[in-house]
Amino acid sequence: MAEKVNEEVRQGAGYAALAYLFFLCIFVLAYKKDNSFARYHAKQALVLFIGWVVCLIFSIVTPFIGAIFSVLGTIAYLVFMVIGIFSSLMGLKPYFPLITSIAEKIVI
Repeated sequence: MAEKVNEEVRQGAGYAALAYLFFLCIFVLAYKKDNSFARYHAKQALVLFIGWVVCLIFSIVTPFIGAIFSVLGTIAYLVFMVIGIFSSLMGLKPYFPLITSIAEKIVI
């Protein structure tokens, strides 16, 4: 059983790291949907990306407060993206409190 998990992590680690690069999570979800490690990271990356896009749209709708919100959202997105990339390359599954709980509800 442990060999299967290690093999799955080894095969999915590069794809999992790739998923955190903006919209590439969609391609990882489509291409590596049978790899649970890559799918876990791709779903988290999808939630992060959608959250970042919402921040950017909010900045367009509300000029001053939205700009502050957009900057903070972009910083948070970049921090979570770097953490996700490094943890996926190390074979870990990080738990981001709100992001992971939403990502786990995505059915693919």
